[in-house]
Amino acid sequence: MNYLILQFVHLENLLAEAGGADALRVHVLEKTRTTTTQGLTWQEITLGLCVRAIAPGQRLLSWYHPIDKFGFYAHEDPSGQARSPEQERYEAAWQTASQMQTDLVQCLRQNEYTVTTDGLMELDVTNFLLGVTELIPLPAVSDRTQTQGVAAG
Repeated sequence: MNYLILQFVHLENLLAEAGGADALRVHVLEKTRTTTTQGLTWQEITLGLCVRAIAPGQRLLSWYHPIDKFGFYAHEDPSGQARSPEQERYEAAWQTASQMQTDLVQCLRQNEYTVTTDGLMELDVTNFLLGVTELIPLPAVSDRTQTQGVAAG
């Protein structure tokens, strides 16, 4: 089945378009890209908050807001003795994203939307539009989504 994928910059526009959708899916989306060159492993991790819905007329509605994006060279010796700054940042980003998910779900349910937090709609999209909303406070993108380290080759 072919779907038309619509990405929204403003979450409020997705909500206006979602009339007739069975439910809104709100979830944390993690994308990881790993590159290995000359024995060095570079990892890039992006965490964001997604809202998606299946609307009438075979349309998938999608909204995405990045929470954090960072890159680092993976350590060769994962002894686990000391916590790396990357691990701490990763856990902090997940905590922020989970709290935002909880806040957004509560806000949407108060506005009488049916909301689920399980399941994932995979979209054949490589680049997501940066989404914004006035429904919940969002972290400043320029502050939290800067890649750290030196990019691999």
